[in-house]
Amino acid sequence: MLFRRLRGLRAQLLLWTILPFALALTIFSIAGIARHRQAMTDLVIDRDRSLTLASANRLSREIDRRAAELTLVTSAPTPASLLETFPGGVALFDSAGQLVADATPPPAWADRDEARVLAARTAAVGRPQFAGLTDNGGEAGQTLLIGAPAGAGRALIGAIPVESLPLTETGELAGIDHAGAFMILDSTGRRIHHLEHGDSAPDAALFSDLPRPPPGGAGATTLRLPDGQELIVTYAQIESPGWMLVAVEDARSMAAMSISLVEVLPAALLFVALLGLLAVSFGAANVLRPLQELDRRAARVAWGDFDAVKEPVGGVQEMEDLRGTLAQMAERIRNYQSGMRDYLSAVTRAQEEERARLARELHDDTVQSLIALKQRTQMARKVLSNDPARADGRLAEIEQMIDRELGALRQFIGNLRPIYLEDLGFVPALEMLARQIEQQTGLVVAVETQGEIVRLAPDVEVAAFRIVQQALANVAAHAHAEHAWVNIVFGAEMLSLIVRDDGMGFTPPDQPTDLARQGHFGLIGMYERALLYGGQLAITSSPGTGATIAARFPKTD
Repeated sequence: MLFRRLRGLRAQLLLWTILPFALALTIFSIAGIARHRQAMTDLVIDRDRSLTLASANRLSREIDRRAAELTLVTSAPTPASLLETFPGGVALFDSAGQLVADATPPPAWADRDEARVLAARTAAVGRPQFAGLTDNGGEAGQTLLIGAPAGAGRALIGAIPVESLPLTETGELAGIDHAGAFMILDSTGRRIHHLEHGDSAPDAALFSDLPRPPPGGAGATTLRLPDGQELIVTYAQIESPGWMLVAVEDARSMAAMSISLVEVLPAALLFVALLGLLAVSFGAANVLRPLQELDRRAARVAWGDFDAVKEPVGGVQEMEDLRGTLAQMAERIRNYQSGMRDYLSAVTRAQEEERARLARELHDDTVQSLIALKQRTQMARKVLSNDPARADGRLAEIEQMIDRELGALRQFIGNLRPIYLEDLGFVPALEMLARQIEQQTGLVVAVETQGEIVRLAPDVEVAAFRIVQQALANVAAHAHAEHAWVNIVFGAEMLSLIVRDDGMGFTPPDQPTDLARQGHFGLIGMYERALLYGGQLAITSSPGTGATIAARFPKTD
């Protein structure tokens, strides 16, 4: 008993499902690591984007404040307090961009083209303008020039070295506390200022094509360098001078957070997967291979080798139980085929007998009647000229014979094909069938209808009609019954036909395949008709209680 339980499918599944579980756990762990890393990346990006935007706004407000101080100065000489705000110096220009003579001792940049162009633009626009000044050292935009209108078409230009702006506080505000860099780019993408932590700042050309964020907004992206290094880049626009504040952080510094422990997990899961592989190997020998062998044998059964599943295939106990079930099914198929052969043989005999009967009836009745009609016609023709009254009697006899033969032919044709089924409908056809049975056999047949009467597909109606016809014929021939009832139920999806009687009853077989073996060829024909059109047939009977035949057909158009 213990060995049987160990061979059971439940015990085997507990073993060889370890591998799928381990693989799934490994996949989920790797996916969790990826999600963890992506979540950390998104978190750092959101943080850097917010801090970069705050830093850009702070610098923009500071530059706007200094431009506002410059705008308040409307007369020369320049106040000394303004020189503290603009440590690079202040100079006054006319609307043409020429230095005004009464300006304070002009700084060295006063004769630069950038200063003259800025002064002319400021005087023309009438509001503060900004420009970057390239120093002789070669670093781009190391000085910020701010131009403000000074009245009378003049412009006052103040210079601020970029290093004098509160950039140190901006770098701290941007949160550059890992390996990375913080830089300011001018409107042309040239680097004005940078502050790096760890390695040297990356090349500013990498960020020259960053899209300009909307006013009051910030952008973020990731860049992968040719050497495989991944950078997290957040940027925001400093509105007043049109600069770009860029914070760059190495993704590796972020990925190192709490990742060392989960890196060990795949190795542990790999060990579990190896154990699962061993368990699966054992399970394959006891489940998979016997199942494959059983599949091959089942294929042989499909080709008629019903003994292919008699021998054991090994493996777990459930596999042996399945083989036993297949063996029973194969035996039932063998019995069914044997019964079908008997049924087809009986049907063939019945067809030949029916053809012989039709030939006899046509010869004995129809042909003889036609011969008699011909003789009567010849006799009427002979006496027509000599004795018209007698000829009229002969013609009356001929007319009566024609009427009798027409009635016999109609009944004969109706037995072959119920024409009134097509002309009158399904329910009237069954009612007429019931009246014919009563007239021919004396069996009292009652027909009841339930539900809304609808027409079905012609083939389905013919099959249902033949089932009721065969059922009533069986009652009249074998049941010794006095009454029979036919119930027709039109349901929402099914047509149900119930034929019952008060006859002697019988013991139906357990399996439909045994109907032909016991000689119930009429019942097996009804069963096959029902199956042919997707229906069902049930037989309920016992000795002394009558019989009930119930057929169901799906309502299809």
